[in-house]
Amino acid sequence: MPRNGEMASIMSIAYSLGAFKPIEDLDFLRDDPRKLQLYKLGGFQSYAESDLSMRALASRAASQTLAASGIERDKIGVCLYVAESFDRDETVDSTEVNRLLLDLGLDKAAPIHVSISNCANIVAALRIASALIEVGETEHVLVVSVDKASRRFGGRMMFRDMSVKSDVSLSCLVSRPGVGPYGIRYIGHHNSAGLIESKTSDPASYATEKFNVIRGAAKRARESLGLQSGDFARVITNNYSREVSKMFLKLCGFPNEAGSFGNIGRFAHAVAGDVLINLQDLDAEGAFKPGDMIFLMADSITATSVLCLQRRGENGCNDH
Repeated sequence: MPRNGEMASIMSIAYSLGAFKPIEDLDFLRDDPRKLQLYKLGGFQSYAESDLSMRALASRAASQTLAASGIERDKIGVCLYVAESFDRDETVDSTEVNRLLLDLGLDKAAPIHVSISNCANIVAALRIASALIEVGETEHVLVVSVDKASRRFGGRMMFRDMSVKSDVSLSCLVSRPGVGPYGIRYIGHHNSAGLIESKTSDPASYATEKFNVIRGAAKRARESLGLQSGDFARVITNNYSREVSKMFLKLCGFPNEAGSFGNIGRFAHAVAGDVLINLQDLDAEGAFKPGDMIFLMADSITATSVLCLQRRGENGCNDH
């Protein structure tokens, strides 16, 4: 049985954002005061824009993760490269990914690209990484997520005015249980392919089914761990908007005060990176105590992912 019920552990989370800019600068809001006001009411204040290439941006976060971990490069057998399938100006290219590995001193690591789950990609990658650790495929998996919005007009708009995309890279190491500060206690990654059709043909049915998927995913996670909503210290979701985050909390049976909304105003939506960036920032603020359970949910058009972590103390203990 894994230590304390852990599947694997997460360590050395790092991220790099572009330069912060006010949402007033966005092309699709600049000449539309009414829409700009709606975005501000949704909690948006700024977004992040980077002039770096995807490779250079990814290298910033990954270099920080590797330096902080102290893990020897030859112990990292796999790199999960997480990149979205939304419109962008740069495509994922095997040459650039391998050059990134060379830049990082990981010339022996096997690259695997993860993208189909869109905004739920990071949890999908962590699920793959945990499985690789559990079967003894490698000692450590480097997860690197990078997203850059297209420079075309409206390229930062997300899902018909739902959110604003930021340019960001995020990375972490997934290792055996008991190594990092976060123990992975549960991962559930659910996909309902039929939602891709009802999204445009029957929005009402889409919303009903999607809400049921979200409720079911949260319920399965709690039941798997034998926990109730009140047993989680915090709930972390994608940075779509303040109201969408509150809706996620309600659907999953959590009170508003369990949520985290600060980064919605700071950098809007970092696409796949949201939940781990929010986790890292909350931890830096001292939001967690050893033993705290943390509920993370990442959601996209068809995929809903739940990640439940337990914060470990400096001495490896999970007790309060």
